[in-house]
Amino acid sequence: MEILIKILFMVVVGSFIGGLTNSIAIKMLFRPYEAKYIGKWKVPFTPGVIPKRRDQLAKQLGQLVVNHLLTIESIQLKLQDRELKQQVHKRVNQEWENVLTQSITINQLSEKFQLDLNVDDMKGMIADKVIEQIRNFLQQNQQTLLKDWLDQAITEVELEKVSKLLRDKGIDLLNNEETSQKIEVVIKQYAESKGFLGNMVLSMFSSDELAHKVQQLVIEYLRSEDGTRWIEQAVKKEWTNLLQQEIQIIEPLFEKEQTQQLLRSLIYRNIPVEEWLEKPIQEMMTPFAEPIREKVLPLLVDQLFAKLSESVPNMLQQLEVEKMVEKQVASFPTSRIEEIILSISRKEFKLITYLGALLGGFIGLIQAIPFIVV
Repeated sequence: MEILIKILFMVVVGSFIGGLTNSIAIKMLFRPYEAKYIGKWKVPFTPGVIPKRRDQLAKQLGQLVVNHLLTIESIQLKLQDRELKQQVHKRVNQEWENVLTQSITINQLSEKFQLDLNVDDMKGMIADKVIEQIRNFLQQNQQTLLKDWLDQAITEVELEKVSKLLRDKGIDLLNNEETSQKIEVVIKQYAESKGFLGNMVLSMFSSDELAHKVQQLVIEYLRSEDGTRWIEQAVKKEWTNLLQQEIQIIEPLFEKEQTQQLLRSLIYRNIPVEEWLEKPIQEMMTPFAEPIREKVLPLLVDQLFAKLSESVPNMLQQLEVEKMVEKQVASFPTSRIEEIILSISRKEFKLITYLGALLGGFIGLIQAIPFIVV
């Protein structure tokens, strides 16, 4: 009985020592946080292992994150995940539906985000963009025939309308009193240049009578079927000749400052920017809602993920994740590092303590064997 008590005592003592030793060893990983001194003599094993190696630990954690956790391949693989894409697509659709349900105007939206939308500046930007696009088009298509560009732009019926318009404008011009006076002056100058014969004609007919007669004859001819046909044929002939020219003939005219100023003026007067800014976004987007939802949004999501995947190496390089983690961990107080590690490994540390107690008890049992043998 005495031997059994001694054996049990040695096992209990061994277990206690083993468990206590492992528990102290675990505590010494973190404690003390700072070096301890007795006078000028530094107490051995102070500070603890982790406080002493905190900078090295921070560096190793940074390398661990970059090399094994937050790698380029792992991020790119996640960006290829179909479920993630579907979640983003669903979220984008929800935001699009929210936009369509709002009656907020562009002006109100700009005020909300503190954006200064100046109407004159916007018209200027639109005018500059239009002029730039026209210039690019003319430069890229200099050798293209106008026929390839304008052949279908004006139909036979429209050419007839142009001919009629020119005829009517010509008749209006001839009916003008100033035109009559100009014709009279021309006739008088011509007659006087012919000497005696011209003066004889003027003595028989006054210059104003001749001018009126010429004026009426031309007007009657323009109104006649033959005159109408002549103008139509002339317009069609000139239009056909124009179509055979290359687009580059327009470029010198377009590059003139007067032409560009006229174009800017037309844009300023005719583009209703003020009206656009006061329209609800919902009203402007509704006609395009379905095509945008079905085609544009999925394409944007796919391009977003493709662009992100392509940019991952550069983003990680710019973010300097390794240094960021290293700096963050190095700035942690030692108590915070201890809390983090224990929150992850508390159970394992307890098992190590229990294992130490078990091994200590087993060693105590082995040490008791001589008592059993004796």
